[in-house]
Amino acid sequence: MRLTALRTVVAIPCLALFGCVTSADPGSEEAVGTSEEEVVSTNRLSMNRLSMNRLSMNSLSMSRLTADGRTLATTDLLRDADGRELLRYTIACALPAGKSLAGEADGTTYKFEGRIGLAPDWLRAPLPEKSQRWITACLLAHVNGYGVEVAISLRGRNPALATDSAERRDYQQEEISFFGNVFQPLGKRDELGDIGSRMYACGGALLQLSCAGHETNFAPERTCASKDDCSLKFLGPCRDLADAKDSVCKNASLEGYEGCEAATSTPGGKSMKTRYDEVVTVFLQRPDFSAFYPLCTPLFP
Repeated sequence: MRLTALRTVVAIPCLALFGCVTSADPGSEEAVGTSEEEVVSTNRLSMNRLSMNRLSMNSLSMSRLTADGRTLATTDLLRDADGRELLRYTIACALPAGKSLAGEADGTTYKFEGRIGLAPDWLRAPLPEKSQRWITACLLAHVNGYGVEVAISLRGRNPALATDSAERRDYQQEEISFFGNVFQPLGKRDELGDIGSRMYACGGALLQLSCAGHETNFAPERTCASKDDCSLKFLGPCRDLADAKDSVCKNASLEGYEGCEAATSTPGGKSMKTRYDEVVTVFLQRPDFSAFYPLCTPLFP
């Protein structure tokens, strides 16, 4: 699914997606009663802000998004611009186009628009782990540290990410796949006892071919401005074309990847692997691919 007629504008580092509107907070979410939605996003969400709000994200996931179908459930994310920005992105990933929720903070009502629809059932029930993972992958797919504007196509084994022939033709350069769970708050052990960041990426098979198999060429430098402040873990090739046993993901098809594994550590130091089937892969247009990966040769015109 391409972000239809919309482009992402990114900062250092940021998650930018879906388009924005004029609002009470410049560069943030829509305030009800302001202008119509623009097609260019100028919003910014740093990896650090994403991590800092994970406890609030966890709390939000434990109940349904709305009680009346119109008003957003109470959440700490409404209190400041950073939280509302993350909330807007989250709802955009979760709910389908045409669905919106309103939330109030300090006397101002903000409107949060759905876009993709990876977790529509969140309107009626708490967010299950599988949906948490889909939303996480959607958010991480928009991480960009280069400070440039780029249109992306999102693909994966989910009906909400279906593509048509025109989109597949225009966006042929496979880039990075993302998975994880940002709803698991830092400092809280998961089912395996891990306290890791739970944000992962792997390089696509076509990206590996474009870069002649050299991981140093296709590691996703665009995802963060600095490796020192980046919580995203790059695990290597999603599907290793040289040695299948080194693949991060076990299953690959035209629709995307499944069975992507990330190592986690228990309190006793034992290493275990967590499997993710909820994976979002980014495809780029040729000019943007060439800009991000100057050492690689695009496979398609």
